[in-house]
Amino acid sequence: MNAQMKIFFDALSDGVAIVNKEGIVQYVNDPGNTVFSAKIGMPFPDPRIVKGVRDLAAGFGKAPLSVPLPTQLGSPAGCIAKLMPLPIADQYAIVTHIQTEKQFYEMTLKNFYEFIRIDLARPIHQFAQQLDFFSEEDSSPEMQGLVENGKAISERLQRIEMLAELFGTSPLVDQERLLFETMITSALNAENKQLESRGLEIYLDGLDAELPPVYGSSIWLTRALRELINNAARHALPKSRLEIVLRCTGTHVILSLRNHGQFASKSLLQKKLFVPFNQVEEYVKDKKSSGSKPGSTPAKGPGLGLPICQQILHLHGGRMTVVEGDGDDIIEFNLELATGAPVNDTQVLDAQQAQRYAHDMVALMQRMQSAKAAQAAGKK
Repeated sequence: MNAQMKIFFDALSDGVAIVNKEGIVQYVNDPGNTVFSAKIGMPFPDPRIVKGVRDLAAGFGKAPLSVPLPTQLGSPAGCIAKLMPLPIADQYAIVTHIQTEKQFYEMTLKNFYEFIRIDLARPIHQFAQQLDFFSEEDSSPEMQGLVENGKAISERLQRIEMLAELFGTSPLVDQERLLFETMITSALNAENKQLESRGLEIYLDGLDAELPPVYGSSIWLTRALRELINNAARHALPKSRLEIVLRCTGTHVILSLRNHGQFASKSLLQKKLFVPFNQVEEYVKDKKSSGSKPGSTPAKGPGLGLPICQQILHLHGGRMTVVEGDGDDIIEFNLELATGAPVNDTQVLDAQQAQRYAHDMVALMQRMQSAKAAQAAGKK
């Protein structure tokens, strides 16, 4: 290496080392000596780095290749080594990247989601199916109690698995043509037990209107509605009512849900509602309190429902907003989804799908023209 290049690399704050395809150190700068403890002419001391270089040389993996380096005991921050080929034959650069505490926890969470998705998703679903089988069998009170406890565990595991798929990966979103009436009916039926346990009255408005279809995954969007309804039911005053109103605004269908909640709306709006586990601290306190007082209100949840709902809407090109209602105990959630055509490009369409999309696009254009005409008339 010429003197000017050496001066340049030594001036960098990141550790830099150059090795050949066998992992033998050709050069290391001053910061690299501290981080790597590598010596020129010797094999690179970290076997994972050597393996990474050999993999790149053999055509395996994609550059730059990231390899985490050991951290100091008790420190959440550390280094990641980036491996990449140089424009010089059989020479590879190893550059350290300082990992901040925030990045450390982001990577930990990503790895946790991946672990759940790879190792636990299938057993979680099999466990739920086995519980359904045993619940249909005539069994002893002890077995019934075991099944009920199993269902409580299964429900929580399924939501965590759902969270891992939504936040840790990019789940496939179908492009089904969906009607809100069908999805809301399915969601209300699925959450009927929770609604009845709270003695809640459901008020529906706009369900019988001729609403345009939306496009996406029936399973995921129905789950989003379930999570919203479940969250509202958990927070609603007993024997109050949930108000669900549907309306179309030309290019979007909006679902509004209002409930009379057991909280002050201003404090709710200050929370990070769409961050997973945003209510764990209150959940733990509530759980301890409800466990020690007979007949007390059960804990409301650790804060998973709304983040799941919001992420599903985001994947479908929609959004959710929260606003204060007319009173201190009223909260309104608004779900907004685009109508008229799929959110993502669809490569293959059969004739019937194409006709439906064309019909929906014509209807969408007519609604937009009607809205513009009404707006123009209002200005006059």
